[in-house]
Formats: sequence, C-alpha cells, structure tokens
Amino acid sequence: MEKQEFLDKLRLALNGKVAPETVSDTVRYYEEYISTEVRMGKNEEEVMTSLGDPRLIARTIVETKGSRTNNTAGNTYKEQTAESGEVQRRYPAVPGWVWLVLILIIIVLVLSTVFKILAVFWPVIAVTAVVIFFVKLFRDWLN
Repeated sequence: MEKQEFLDKLRLALNGKVAPETVSDTVRYYEEYISTEVRMGKNEEEVMTSLGDPRLIARTIVETKGSRTNNTAGNTYKEQTAESGEVQRRYPAVPGWVWLVLILIIIVLVLSTVFKILAVFWPVIAVTAVVIFFVKLFRDWLN
C-alpha cells in the first residue's frame, strides 16, 4: 500500500465518526510520521507494513477519543471524549412542538394552582366584597 492510499483509507474510515479537526490532525500526524520514517532510511513499504490497516487505526481512534452515537433506551446522543478525559454529551435538538406542549402544561399547572388558592379564599373574598358594597351603599344613603 502506498502512502496516499493509506491516508485516504484512514480519512475515509474517520469521516463522520469523529470531529473534522480530529480527522485532519490524525491524517496530518500519520503523513508526517511516514515522511519522517522514510527520511530516516526506511522504505515506504516497510513503514506502511509496520503501521498496519488504516481502518483498524481509525476504529481505535474512534473508540478512544472520537465521537460515537449511543442508542440507550431510545435516547440518541453523541458522546465526545475531551482531552481531559471528560465525556461531553450532545443531545439532539428538541422539536418546537415539544416545547409548546411543555409550556402549555406549565401554564395549566400554574392556573390550576392559582384557582385552588382562590377556591380556598373565595368565601373570605366574597364576604369582604359584600361588606364593602353595603358600606358604600349605606354611606351614599346617609349623604
């Protein structure tokens, strides 16, 4: 296998499975590695044989620091392992209709709570309103 064929297979195996920066960094690393080994006296075929299958290298990169899609109980998200070893999860965008339903549910819950509170205080409010009405009426009658 020639250098360019190796790099093309590596790039193809990584595309869509890891971040584009990881693809370019990895291809650049192997390109420089192969060139350095050739400058140090090895022939290109020896270097390519020692590296092995580019698809296996790509699979190792994807498993160790790439991004992979997980399907756990129907939840699809992407995990990316940062250089610090932390796992960053990226969930897909929530559709607008889901947000609308959630907002409507919240509004209904808030209104039901307000009406429950009003139901408790309704007798007090009604009596107070009647007393105020009669006080004003009596005040107007006296004048």
